[in-house]
Formats: sequence, structure tokens, C-alpha cells
Amino acid sequence: MRLKLTLSIARSDIKGEVQKCLDAGLPWIHVDVFDGVFIDSPKALTFGPQMVDSIRKRFADCQELILDVHLCVDRPERYAKPMAEAGATRVIFMWEAMLVERGNGHSALSSAVAAARTITSFGTKCGVSINPETPVTDILGLLDTGLVDLVDVLAVEPGFGGQQFNAVAMEKIAKLRKYIDENLSPLGINVKILVDGGINSETSKLVGDT
Repeated sequence: MRLKLTLSIARSDIKGEVQKCLDAGLPWIHVDVFDGVFIDSPKALTFGPQMVDSIRKRFADCQELILDVHLCVDRPERYAKPMAEAGATRVIFMWEAMLVERGNGHSALSSAVAAARTITSFGTKCGVSINPETPVTDILGLLDTGLVDLVDVLAVEPGFGGQQFNAVAMEKIAKLRKYIDENLSPLGINVKILVDGGINSETSKLVGDT
């Protein structure tokens, strides 16, 4: 299976880093969006649709550019339309955001399905992200719907850089690969697996071997 690298951006010289990736033949960009609420910290605050729009317009000549927008935010479905209009290719929401008490009596699964439907209704692809402590089994019902085409397996806690790769991600990758191959692919449901955080020359090999 061929592996692909994506650049994750949350700060620094964003447009400069995107240009470096494009020059290296890596057109898949992962944009981390934090609102300081879902992760309760004033340091977990990045940017919104305006930056996504700026990146898309700056590199409008690159037809291959993929912009994944990873929403580590409260009530992520609110951002579906603005991110689609800004040029997002795929909008990824946190499964754990579905676990927040909403007072509507809905289960996490029904809330996730509703969020995924809202996201895809604006023409973008949809992904779901899970924290290190969240079991893969929690999201299988969502995958069965065919609404999401990517699972973002976090190998670190979201919001802060410099963390070590959490090996629990390896078990999740193996379980997801098996479930996708045995249960979804035969139905024509294609789901990619993205491993997010703590990736370097050593851990990328471990992930690839899994």
C-alpha cells in the first residue's frame, strides 16, 4: 500500500511551508483549526475560514492542492459551510466533540451522522478524528454509513506540538485496516487512514509497516 505524506499547519510561515511542500511534490495539506473552546486553553487557538481561503487563492494555480481542514472546535458543523466556501477539500471533525452534552437527547453516533451529512451537503469530503483514548469501535457505525472517507487517528493529544508518538495508534491502525478491508471495501466504501502527530523518520516506518 502506497503511503502519502501530508503537512500539518497550525502556525509559523504558513504560505511558505505550503510552497515548500508543493515544490517537493507534496500537495496534501492538513490545516489544524482550534477555537480555544473544545480544547480549553487560550493557547489552543489558531485561525478560521479566512486563512483557508487565503491559502486556496494564493495557490489557485495548483489544481492538485488538497486542503484538509481538521476542526478541533466546539459544534464543528457550524464551520461546514464557511470552510467549504473557503475552498476546503475535506472537513474533519473530532468524534469527541459529539460526546459533549448538547441537551438534545441525541447519541454521539446520531450527532456524528448529522454533522457528517451537514459537511458533505456543502460539497466537501468528510473525515472523522479520534483522540488516543477513543476506541476504534466507537466510530464503526459512522464508517458504515459511507459518509466519511477518512479516519484521522491522533497519535498525540490535540492542541500542542512537540509530543511523543503514542504507540496506541498502531493497534488502532491495524483494527481499522482490517475492518475497512473486510467490511467496507467489499461494499464500495473507501476509507483512508491518516495518522496524525509525532510522525518522524522512525515512526513513519512503523506506521507504514502496520
